[in-house]
Amino acid sequence: MLKKYIYLIINLVLLISGIIIVHTYAYNYVEKEVVQLEQKNSALDKMKNIYAIITNLQKIRGLHNINSKEAKLVDTINKLKKQNYTLASQIHNQKILAILKKHPNEATADFKTYTYDIEALLLLYKLTAYNAHLTLNSDIKEYLLSKTITNTLPYITEYFARIRGLASSVSKHKLDKDIKIKIKNQLYMIEELLKNTQEMQYFNNSYFTNELLASQQKEIKFIRNKLLDTDIIQSDGFEIFNTITKNINFLNKLYYKNIQELSLYYQNTIKQKNFIKSLIILICILSIVIVLSLNLFYFRKIQQYIQKIEHLNIIDPMTQLYNRRFLENFIDKFINQVQRQSEFFTVLMLDIDFFKKVNDTYGHDIGDKVIIAIAEVLQTNIRKSDLAIRYGGEEFMVLLHYADTKVAYTIAKKFQDAIEAIEFHGNNGEIFHKTLSIGIAEFPKNTDNIWNCIKLADEALYTAKTTGRNKTVIYTKK
Repeated sequence: MLKKYIYLIINLVLLISGIIIVHTYAYNYVEKEVVQLEQKNSALDKMKNIYAIITNLQKIRGLHNINSKEAKLVDTINKLKKQNYTLASQIHNQKILAILKKHPNEATADFKTYTYDIEALLLLYKLTAYNAHLTLNSDIKEYLLSKTITNTLPYITEYFARIRGLASSVSKHKLDKDIKIKIKNQLYMIEELLKNTQEMQYFNNSYFTNELLASQQKEIKFIRNKLLDTDIIQSDGFEIFNTITKNINFLNKLYYKNIQELSLYYQNTIKQKNFIKSLIILICILSIVIVLSLNLFYFRKIQQYIQKIEHLNIIDPMTQLYNRRFLENFIDKFINQVQRQSEFFTVLMLDIDFFKKVNDTYGHDIGDKVIIAIAEVLQTNIRKSDLAIRYGGEEFMVLLHYADTKVAYTIAKKFQDAIEAIEFHGNNGEIFHKTLSIGIAEFPKNTDNIWNCIKLADEALYTAKTTGRNKTVIYTKK
């Protein structure tokens, strides 16, 4: 007796230690994911500020290229520079501050210098994303959103901003040949990015891909027709600047939509992960309690369980169909799986019409042959995913997986036709035929409780039997 208790104690110590180790590992794993998600979400805030600085620099570059010395233009540039210093101070990034401080003033403004500085900021922008592992993810939605805000929209916006800056330098309604070549190069880069964006439609047909592709093709057409394919340009620098700015503002709007959606995704995922952490702790405690309870119970009742398992019989010996015990023991597990996977099925309750008359007239041997023949018909006419059960006596049940009442009705008719075609022979060589009455109910359409569904199918069967027999009745709510 003492040895049994020692074994029990050792077993409990090993099991509880295992539970604690596994749940500690799971908790730390989820905690690591939470930290990574928080880093990603924090990176999004930094990226938004860097993107805003880049957007302001793009405006400054474009305004500098306009052949105008209006005081309003200079004031706008100065306001944009002040905004950039404010944004940079919020990020606390010395590299960005250094870029802004070395920026040329109005007298020494140069398109190329601004472009180099913007490229440097775009590189910092991407490094912020990569350092936070923003683009390394297994979720398709997260991947597409992070790719969009990291590699797609900022660069499409920059190429259009370069076109805006170059085209705004129009003088006497003409653009230099070199400037047109540079604009064409930027259009080529935009079109290449849009091709990649088009591929994303196969994975995610969202507002982003649809709106972006449509609007940018329209903008590209405008630039080709109004700026590149004409010798005389009707618009001045301000008009060109404002026209292309409308499209850039649209791109910025899409950018902030995507970054907001990604941020919301991270916030929701963090909440879910924190809930999972709490759940892990709760499950760990419950697991220890359950292990203790079950082991003590198992220790006392092991012989009883062995005897029950040995005597468990889930197959009807006559028909080789599942019996009612199978239904009672396993249907709940089956239903849990069905509900987890949002599946559905129909329940068919079948009864042999006037079966008692067969036993009374021809004897139980002939009655058994009728039951076996009907079981064979049921088994032959269902799929592997379906279940045929001898529910009791002359009553059968069929569970049709992924079949609605319309499909079930067709299969029920097939059962009836096949059984009615069988010739049964009595003891004196007399030939007789049998028919079936069938009731149908759909799970979970009619009810989300399987036993209620069986009851409803049984009610439909009762209706079939009391209204003439040899028919199929689909349950309808009264």
